[in-house]
Amino acid sequence: MKLVFIACERCGKTFYCETLLTDNRLPLHCPGCDTYIDHADYVRQVGPSVSSALTRIRKPLNEATIPEILYMPEKKG
Repeated sequence: MKLVFIACERCGKTFYCETLLTDNRLPLHCPGCDTYIDHADYVRQVGPSVSSALTRIRKPLNEATIPEILYMPEKKG
């Protein structure tokens, strides 16, 4: 899995996404402000991919830190 980091221009949150999304020019969902970013708006940020989303995380990944580290959308309905 290859990942890239994107910074939302609206709220400033940095999040990661799979390069399959960026390579296929799909809109990206910002977990900070719940908006979608079009390819034209994020393409200039797409740089080299990294092999793991966890490379920048300095905390252990466990049940207590998952909500803080990984974005898990709420189920609607």
